[in-house]
Amino acid sequence: MQDGRETLNTLTADPQGAIYPFNYEGVRLGPSRWRDQYQHTRDYFLAIPDDDILKGFRQRAGLPAPGQDMGGWYSGDDKDQWHSPGDIFHTFGQWLSGLSRMAKVIGDVAMREKVLGLMAEWAKTIAPDGYFFFSDHPNAPHYTYEKTCGGLVDIAQYLGNQDALRHLEKITHWAIKNLGQKRSPATHDDFAGSGSQKPSEWEWYTLSENLYRAYRLTGDPMYKDFAQVWHYTPYWDALARGEDAFLGKHAYSHVNTLSGAAMAFAVTGERKYFDAIANAYRILWDHHLFVTGGYGPRERFSPPDGSLGKSLDFIEGTMGLTPDSSAETTCGSWAGFKLTRYLAHFTGRARYSDWTERLLYNCIGASLPMTGRGCTFYYSSYMMADAHKSYVPVAWPCCSGTYPMAVADYHNIVYYRDAGGLYVNLFLPSEVTWTHD
Repeated sequence: MQDGRETLNTLTADPQGAIYPFNYEGVRLGPSRWRDQYQHTRDYFLAIPDDDILKGFRQRAGLPAPGQDMGGWYSGDDKDQWHSPGDIFHTFGQWLSGLSRMAKVIGDVAMREKVLGLMAEWAKTIAPDGYFFFSDHPNAPHYTYEKTCGGLVDIAQYLGNQDALRHLEKITHWAIKNLGQKRSPATHDDFAGSGSQKPSEWEWYTLSENLYRAYRLTGDPMYKDFAQVWHYTPYWDALARGEDAFLGKHAYSHVNTLSGAAMAFAVTGERKYFDAIANAYRILWDHHLFVTGGYGPRERFSPPDGSLGKSLDFIEGTMGLTPDSSAETTCGSWAGFKLTRYLAHFTGRARYSDWTERLLYNCIGASLPMTGRGCTFYYSSYMMADAHKSYVPVAWPCCSGTYPMAVADYHNIVYYRDAGGLYVNLFLPSEVTWTHD
């Protein structure tokens, strides 16, 4: 378990935090690629008509539904097959998250009004029993509930709006009664733990993080108890023992679930949860990252036998993925930003941000901008014969949800603070203003 300078057994970790990010307050980016990217993303999402975003929800609820269909993954009804152009993983909850964080960053009044307006109109479509989805046949309801939960938590935390907590309570009562709890661990053949050919429990193991955040925000034990239902115990425990539990599994989601383990450590103080994420970082860094910081060719983790390098040859992908899908850039960056921020927060150790830096420069920071009607940069291609950048050929994929979240996060990874003063984590053109003593 040698970690460079100290073993895991001697590494001090405080669940209350050793250093603290600024939580999107007081940090400003200076003239730079990253500020331009942030501004473009802000303007792009601000310009999407609210009626278009809300159309499917209103149709399902039987309300007047002006506006145009969004198209792509953010449209239709997935009654028959899970990879039809339909309600696959609509990104509404993630947009609430990303745009709330943007509104917090600079006190953006226009963005704040957009987020609160979207939430208020969406809330009108919640059924009396708490049913809240885009359609009557939602695909991956666990995934969608978790993203919606995160969006409402962010509105409450960053915008101070208490209506978000009322809506969260209502949809969570529905989720407790209706979400299946088979909780199938991922396997090589079922690499995202869907539990069936149709991903009825797709990425169930990511639910804990935002439920724990809801518990810390409200003090309501309902959220803590429900978070514990979704612990990915076999996977987290294997990592805590120092085992490489990544092999064959869906890359982004199996990094994303580590934020659930991080919040379990923050809430319970049990060391095994920290050991899981610290070992995960070490194993990822040693065996599973490209030099860019990207990971998971064709969205899978491969064994440390040279497969990562071999993936850069022309090989047909799986699940219809293109041969150039070397790394799921936007979602992968978001998951990496969160994991490294938790580790830096708990330990105060700068080395955990080495991965943050690589993701910032080479992955999300080097991605193509959102454009057109949902055109999104999804995969980085590192292919030896033809490395290139291109948009994924489907509108509004999952990466269109994490894109504004990751770009907003630029403001939350540059600086940390503690009672003693300021820590500069990344050297970007920027400034921070805060009250010290």
